[in-house]
Amino acid sequence: MSSGTKEKILKTTFLLLLEKGYDKVLVSDIQNELGISRGLLYRYFRGKDELVFHACKEYFYDRYFTGVDYDKMSLKDFFAHAADAVMKITTMDGRDIDMLKYNTLYSALIQGQPKFKDFVLLEFDKARKVIRNAIKRGEIKKLPENFVGATLLAILGRTSYITSTPSREYVRSRILSDIRQFYDLIKK
Repeated sequence: MSSGTKEKILKTTFLLLLEKGYDKVLVSDIQNELGISRGLLYRYFRGKDELVFHACKEYFYDRYFTGVDYDKMSLKDFFAHAADAVMKITTMDGRDIDMLKYNTLYSALIQGQPKFKDFVLLEFDKARKVIRNAIKRGEIKKLPENFVGATLLAILGRTSYITSTPSREYVRSRILSDIRQFYDLIKK
């Protein structure tokens, strides 16, 4: 089993999901894009749900949060890490990634794939630990943990603007600016 082939399948699947949306990508779309047989695709993944799960796990989390020590990380460092992830997320193989589509896909997966939702909840528990530790250490004001977490999710996970469709650069810069401003508001 070639890890290069598997990586190419995951990347192509993820990019198609971003382009077309979760409900509109078919296994045949992935096959056609890659020029491979269904049999080869199923050699690596048992079906579409497994493929989508692994592609999204890779491109929403594993690429950006592997090796993070949540027990020792300050909230400021966590926010900086999240900001760095936003910078990396917005370009893939020289292609601009639309953060609004990225976040819309993320929301659709949480609602449509129970396995992905369960995985995300485990990841959120790690972020809650960082928030809880920041409150205990006195790094931030004594605010409800859920408020801090929900606000960060709202900043990172925005999916729309009520004005005209903004550029990718505008969305990215607003997310990065809002992360910094939110931390400045809650730090002691």
